[in-house]
Amino acid sequence: MKSNTSKRMSREERREQILESALNVFIANGYNGSTTMDIAKEAGISEVTLFRYFDSKKQIFLDAIDPILISSLKESLVASKNLESIEKLRYILKDRIKFISKHHEVIKLILMESQINPEIAGFNYIDQITSLLQNSIKEAGIDLKNEGISLRLLMGSILSFLYLPEFNDEEINNYIEKLINIIIKSNRL
Repeated sequence: MKSNTSKRMSREERREQILESALNVFIANGYNGSTTMDIAKEAGISEVTLFRYFDSKKQIFLDAIDPILISSLKESLVASKNLESIEKLRYILKDRIKFISKHHEVIKLILMESQINPEIAGFNYIDQITSLLQNSIKEAGIDLKNEGISLRLLMGSILSFLYLPEFNDEEINNYIEKLINIIIKSNRL
C-alpha cells in the first residue's frame, strides 16, 4: 500500500484516484469480473478505505463513468450553443469523434455492460448521443427531410471511432466535411 500518498491526498483527490483505478479494473475485467477488493488494490488502499468513499461497486462504476459521459455531453452542448447551424453540427461531430477516440476503451465497456448487466442497465449512452445530435440539428435550424437516415449515418459514423479511433485533427476534419456533404445531399432528395 502507498501509505505516504494516502496521507497527503485530500478527500476529493483520493476519491478521484479510486475512480481512476476502478476504471482500469473495469476495463481489464468487466463489471462482473471486478471486485471492490481489486479496485482497492489497484488504488493502493484497503477495502475498508474504499467503502468510506463509496457504498457499492455499482456506485463506483456509475460515479466513474458519469464525468466521462454525462458531463462531456453537457459541455459539448454549452460550447456549441452560439454557433451557426452547420458550424454547430461540425463542432458536435468533432467533439464526439475526438471524445470517443480518446475514451474508446471505457465507452466500449459501458456499452457492453449496459447491454448485459441488469444492475447497471439504466444508462443508455446511445440514446443520449442520438438525442444530443437530434436536438442540436433542430436547434441549429437544419431541416432534415430524411431525419431517421441522417441520424443513423451520424450515429454509425461517430460509433465507428470506437473501433477505429482517430487522433489526427486534419483526418477528423476531412471526415466530418465528407459526412456533412453526404447528409446535406441525402436531404435534398
